[in-house]
Amino acid sequence: MISTRYLPLACALVAVSLVPTVIHSYLDTRVRDGLTTAAIPASLSGYDGRSSGRNASWGQRRFGSEDWMERIYRSGADEVKLTVVRSYDAKSVYHHPELAVAYGPSYLRTEVKRFVERPDIPVRVLSSDAGSAAIYTLHYDGRFVEDPLGFQLRTAGELLFSGRKAMTLFFLTIENMPADVDLDSMPAIKLLFSAIDRFVAAAR
Repeated sequence: MISTRYLPLACALVAVSLVPTVIHSYLDTRVRDGLTTAAIPASLSGYDGRSSGRNASWGQRRFGSEDWMERIYRSGADEVKLTVVRSYDAKSVYHHPELAVAYGPSYLRTEVKRFVERPDIPVRVLSSDAGSAAIYTLHYDGRFVEDPLGFQLRTAGELLFSGRKAMTLFFLTIENMPADVDLDSMPAIKLLFSAIDRFVAAAR
């Protein structure tokens, strides 16, 4: 039994703990930022895109997302797949997204790269011995995220008292990529950055 002299303190602690519970469980408050994957056009940076044919429920099932797109972009003989997913469950898009987006290849090497064209955007590059690669970056609240775990720690306190914001995954899948290719010179990288720019510009 709690002494009555500790009752005000206990009530205050309970009240504080209820705030995030109410915000995220009962109100499900989400902060809308005006961004949408619909801003990314089918013709982009010299490529023409078509739907990948992914099942319409895939984004909701894998990421809890109601706003996502996936297209196969082609320019001549060059073909890549661009997947863009927005989710209010940040962990679903930053924790091994390749397992959902590019399931199949075994990516053995991972590095974070900053491209000459856009050094402001940290890009994670996954490569395999089979000659395929996955390249992705994360966008949250006007910034690009290089360290997802650090991001989670930084935002944990904020999320106790505010609504959730969407994290956006930009994921480029490249098949049959030569082992000695210079990624900076690949047209597909320009496609990725063009998609990011069109997405971000839509809210301005």
